[in-house]
Amino acid sequence: MSSFVGLPLISLLGSLAILPAVASAGGARGWAAVALGQALGGGAATVLQYGWGFVGPTRLLTLSPLDRGRLLWVSMLSRLLVGALLLPAAAAAAAVLAPDGYRLLAALTALALGTTGLSALWFFVGKGQPGSAARYETVPRVVVLLAAAAVVLLTQDAIWYPVLFLGGQVLATGWLTCRLGVVSLGRTTWAAAVRVLREQRAAAGTDVVFAVILAVPTSLLAAVAPGAVATFAAGERVQILAKSGIQPVFNAFQGWVSEAPAEAAARMRLAVGATSACGALGGLVFAVGLPVVDDALFAGEVSVGHGVSVFLGLSLALYALTSSITFTVLAPAGLTGAIFRSTAVGALVVVVGIAILSPLFGAVGGAVSVAVAQAAALVAQIPACRRVLRGGGRPAARSADDSPPVVSAVA
Repeated sequence: MSSFVGLPLISLLGSLAILPAVASAGGARGWAAVALGQALGGGAATVLQYGWGFVGPTRLLTLSPLDRGRLLWVSMLSRLLVGALLLPAAAAAAAVLAPDGYRLLAALTALALGTTGLSALWFFVGKGQPGSAARYETVPRVVVLLAAAAVVLLTQDAIWYPVLFLGGQVLATGWLTCRLGVVSLGRTTWAAAVRVLREQRAAAGTDVVFAVILAVPTSLLAAVAPGAVATFAAGERVQILAKSGIQPVFNAFQGWVSEAPAEAAARMRLAVGATSACGALGGLVFAVGLPVVDDALFAGEVSVGHGVSVFLGLSLALYALTSSITFTVLAPAGLTGAIFRSTAVGALVVVVGIAILSPLFGAVGGAVSVAVAQAAALVAQIPACRRVLRGGGRPAARSADDSPPVVSAVA
């Protein structure tokens, strides 16, 4: 599974290219609209995953190639049902919150980014095929982003970014589904899609909370302190890219921890320590370096001061720690309830923090809220983490809500 760790890093190429292009063409207000659309679209995409990242790979293990294709199509169909309501809502919210004159740009960006929730990465993870994930999703997405950046720079019109990205997503997802899925619109398939929506509610609930954490900071700040959106969103967007560099570390450790049950506790400690060290280094570089390079990243249109970068750098370091505990301690021990609770605590704190601090301190208040939310999530994790490590890598006791979701086979 470690072969998948390079895919997020490949995606960085396109993501980094689009930042200066949009800022140059749209200015600070245009960038704020795009960042708002990215936040709401990213949140919608997380909800749209509907727990498939948690339960999908396991479901593939016992299926024949034909049934795997059927499951892929049921996954797409069930998420299209959710997306038919969710994506227009995200676009509408982006339009309402966007600066005057940029409502269409924000809405299209939210719609385009939301379609990434139809990703079939879980399918390729379950089949152990990183090459297929790169072929069908990662590389096409990077090509489209690079092309969009070039067109935006040539036309000096940021609207081409969401238009081209949305078109590329539709084509890539359609190509993938037709090539690998077993497409059917029969009554049995519709029944399977509806049943999945019911059965995966537990796993989807965690995705919903993650979506709140992803979408709320920028969108809520746009409502309570609109003048601070451009600065905060610039720092947060770069932080999200930095997170994608840390994510492969704890993902790689996740499988390694589970390989030797007798050594689980020792491996968990090593995984948490190594990932936290990477996060601390990344957070330090982020805190000190972002204000130095923000001119280049945002074409001189947006400046991120140390007040914002320091707290977002602290948040990045805490993200590495909390994520390593989630994926290399709590998840291997089956404590999905503890994961949900700690995530929910972080979501609640970030909402309250931004609502209170951002009107008073602007972008810095938003950055402080994000850091405090990560710290609160860590505090919520500690009791379960201690219980697992004291139990030799297994939970000393497991409550009913810590059981992984059970999903029946597709008919």
